[in-house]
Amino acid sequence: MKPVLTNLSKITECLAFMNLPISTYNSVDFSFIKLHELGINLPFHSPTFRPDFYNLFIIVDACGSYYIGDKEFELSSKKIIISRPESFSSSYWTKIQKVYAISFRKSFLLQYFPAGIDTVLELGGENGYTYDLTEKSMKYFEQTCQEIYDLSLSTMAYKDELIANLILNLLFLMQLHQNSDSNLKLESEKQTTIVSAFRQNMENNFSRLIRGEDTSIMRTKEHSRLLNFNENHLSKVISNCTGKTINEWINEKLIDEIKYLLKHSDKSMKEIAALFAFNDLNYFCSYFKTQTLNAPNALRKEFNNGKKNQNYV
Repeated sequence: MKPVLTNLSKITECLAFMNLPISTYNSVDFSFIKLHELGINLPFHSPTFRPDFYNLFIIVDACGSYYIGDKEFELSSKKIIISRPESFSSSYWTKIQKVYAISFRKSFLLQYFPAGIDTVLELGGENGYTYDLTEKSMKYFEQTCQEIYDLSLSTMAYKDELIANLILNLLFLMQLHQNSDSNLKLESEKQTTIVSAFRQNMENNFSRLIRGEDTSIMRTKEHSRLLNFNENHLSKVISNCTGKTINEWINEKLIDEIKYLLKHSDKSMKEIAALFAFNDLNYFCSYFKTQTLNAPNALRKEFNNGKKNQNYV
């Protein structure tokens, strides 16, 4: 049985759907949960969401898998994993001894740190990022989580600002690790902002397509108009900073979305094609095969055959 595919995106909506506690420190902008204290029946496969928030897991001791778009990440002890908004995501847990889950929207950080956070939230141009911690680093991250938790329960007047500062501290530490293998080579804060705005608009467009609120995929012309830039200038900035053209970003995102639905949903080929404004099913199949060297129905069959022995809860 495949995980339930939802159209929920808000933090409180996702928590409520999983019957997880929504307390005074869970809001539309921020949530902190100690997964190991919830009494979750294992193995546990979460529903599939398309959140409008970042998810940060600090995994002290656990096992499982985390799915962000078409990519699968291992959930294991002494590991950090973060995912960007506007991508299909779900998690599969077989062990939860100690795991902290921090969810936050960009607006939560912008309230207190209006400048300079785009770089740290870019995640090297990826929808998800993970790395292993040393014993010393794990203790520091865990200590910071406890500080966030204590603040979230307090009645301090400036607790949200302090929480945002602690989250940013963790993100900056992750960025230091990430810079060594990042694909993004941003030359200035202004270019960082342009790349971030383009990616956010692209992801918003795909989310609206999924919800049936948009009828076409935005390309260079539409992105340039939305950002009020000349097409050539925007194309040059994106290409120089990321090493990929605008169309490459869009096509990779499109294929990622299609692959996820083929693998993790029961939607028909025609339904998936229609979601992404393909009016001709034959053209949809031809486009997918050109981009992946594999037919969509063959990919679905191959994935289902490989997963037929996995138990989903």
